[in-house]
Amino acid sequence: MRTDEEQATLERTLTQIPDVPGVYQMIDAKGGILYIGKAVSLRNRVRSYFQYSAAHHIRTQAMVERVVDVRTIVVTNEVEALILEANLIKRHQPPFNVRLRDDKRYPYLKVTNEPFPRVVFTRTVRDDGARYFGPYTNAHGLRELVDLVRLVFPLRTCREPIDGKRKRPCLQYHIKRCLAPCVGYQSEDDYDRMIDEVVLFLEGKQDSLLARLQREMIDAAEHYSFESAARIRDRIVHVRRVTETQKVVWRSRLDMDLIATARAQGQACVQVFLVRGGKLIGQEHFILDGVHDQSDAELMEQFLTQFYTARTASAPERAISALPSRVARDNQAPVPEKARARRASASGAAVPKEVLVEALPGEDGTMIAAWLSELKGQRVRILQPQRGERAEYLRLVQKNAQQNLKAFLAHQEVQESAQARSLTELADALELPEPPHRIECYDISNIQGTNPVSSMVVFVEGRAKKSEYRKFKIQYDRGPNDFAMMQETLRRRLRYLRTATDEAGDPTARELAKREKFNKTPDLLLIDGGKGQLHAVVEVLDELDMTGIPVAGLAKEHEWLYVPGNPDPIVLAPNSAGLHLIMRIRDEAHRFAITYHRQRRDKAMTRSALDALAGVGPVRRKRLLTAFGSVAALKRASVDEIAAVKGMTPALAATVKRELESSAGR
Repeated sequence: MRTDEEQATLERTLTQIPDVPGVYQMIDAKGGILYIGKAVSLRNRVRSYFQYSAAHHIRTQAMVERVVDVRTIVVTNEVEALILEANLIKRHQPPFNVRLRDDKRYPYLKVTNEPFPRVVFTRTVRDDGARYFGPYTNAHGLRELVDLVRLVFPLRTCREPIDGKRKRPCLQYHIKRCLAPCVGYQSEDDYDRMIDEVVLFLEGKQDSLLARLQREMIDAAEHYSFESAARIRDRIVHVRRVTETQKVVWRSRLDMDLIATARAQGQACVQVFLVRGGKLIGQEHFILDGVHDQSDAELMEQFLTQFYTARTASAPERAISALPSRVARDNQAPVPEKARARRASASGAAVPKEVLVEALPGEDGTMIAAWLSELKGQRVRILQPQRGERAEYLRLVQKNAQQNLKAFLAHQEVQESAQARSLTELADALELPEPPHRIECYDISNIQGTNPVSSMVVFVEGRAKKSEYRKFKIQYDRGPNDFAMMQETLRRRLRYLRTATDEAGDPTARELAKREKFNKTPDLLLIDGGKGQLHAVVEVLDELDMTGIPVAGLAKEHEWLYVPGNPDPIVLAPNSAGLHLIMRIRDEAHRFAITYHRQRRDKAMTRSALDALAGVGPVRRKRLLTAFGSVAALKRASVDEIAAVKGMTPALAATVKRELESSAGR
């Protein structure tokens, strides 16, 4: 419940909300986002939540009771609000919104935005001007698709800049997997034509691609370029093999997506069949959270928005340009005109002419259809078939959704049962009052005291919560001392809990504590180490007066647990679920620390004498190394040669020469 002060602040906020289209965010007492929504009139929509006469669903009422603030973003029309809402939901994953479950884990196929694009596997969608195809649900199948594309189309796979400096091609050219644009054997225009063929292939337009390849092969043969004609012939053979394996759904060459839903136990599975040119080219399913009080129409509305936002990678430039400046900066990146045109066609290819759904979206259905039509560049219809071939096939999609949801719930039940058992065993072994909800584990990584770092990993209900992982750059610099480094880490982490407790009476301090990243109290501190590390951590807990937080150390040699006040180890059975859980947590902390330590070590090893020179920033440093090849060659150069480099002045060149010579003498 809200305090009187929070209630008064909220009421003042509600009176200031404008009567314009936009997106609103419901904020809780800790500064977290509970819910994100859109509205034609922000004032009317937001205030409707707080009317005493309103009859809300019990879940909505629970959300409203936790709201202490409302933030709004004003846009110019409903379509912009729709796009911005979908992007914000994906970024923040509010607990009271319908959201695609674990959306980040789905892989995409990316055609990069560079002069000679590459086709790569990725799990991250950025607004970088590249082409994205997906999301796919089968990572292994997507990797096979990438291999097939590279086999059929000899694209480059290296990251080497194509600047005309390379003298001879690499092995990929000799095994006929690349046409060596890096040494000028293939022009950019020829390469771009091949990229267009790749796009047609990935969009499922194999018939158009085959007709195009057939024309190119005939043209090459007529000009007596038989080697080129043979390569195109082989490409035609590979494409036909793929085409023959695709199932024909409709005799007419329709482009459509068929979407059906299954619901059970407060969760939903949405099944999507992708049909292009009358052929089934793929099927995907998504698990949705937060669907308890959502009608079928509302659920479909939320899914369509998030699904097509993800498939088109971002909103079209026309809509983004009218958003507030900060949002525009976050979502736009300058890309070449050619890439922009190519990307626009990608958005159109990701959206079919017809979207067949089991339930029509709610009141925003017309707006969603208009948005999809804008992405497509032509009219897109959202239909609910009642009879005939379309309705029959949609029932098949719905059966697939039911089967996938059943499999997911069965897997979830087994997983949750195992996690509950492991947490219960751990609580019994450590004599905790209840199974630990939040476990934090810490580890130190360094080599003889150099580049020391520490890691903090967080497991909630037995599952890793990577968004709350933290890494620390250790400030202790008096040689290798894991105990002192562990104490520094715990002080830096736990001091925020002390601030929130000791200064709870101060409203300003309390508000600051809410915004801290470390404001959640752990139910168990797990330390990678034995008695020594455990004793060092207990000293910090005593120092901060936080002895009430349970702590345990896991010694790696025998996988024994140690707790304060007990000199004897706690030995769990080798097949214990609790032991397997804490070993997994410890290994994750070790991996996270090692990764960060390697990053720091690699960065330290790549530093050069130029890094310490005043007046020589990253751009000038890069130009100097490009011009001379190495620091050693730069030291041998004259002042005039250094001054000839772009961006350098005679005075700065003299300073660089003097500093390099003095550093060599030290």
